[in-house]
Amino acid sequence: MSYVFSSELRIKVLSVLSKSKFTPTQLAEMSNSPISHVSKALGELQSRGLIVCLTPSRKKARFYTITELGGQILDEINRITRRIS
Repeated sequence: MSYVFSSELRIKVLSVLSKSKFTPTQLAEMSNSPISHVSKALGELQSRGLIVCLTPSRKKARFYTITELGGQILDEINRITRRIS
């Protein structure tokens, strides 16, 4: 959890993906972040089993969504941040 909590972009990506499936370009636009940063965050989150690519055979316009584990970690981060604020 601390891995995700240490990056605002990783938290944003998990949060957005918890609502629907999105492409890296859509996530970059929503987070006002460079596509390269979003792509790196997606790769890191996927390697930890927090998100999954729904269209891995595509070269472009791949769709990602959050996993159950990713949802659990996001819920815990939301609980922590509510207690802090």
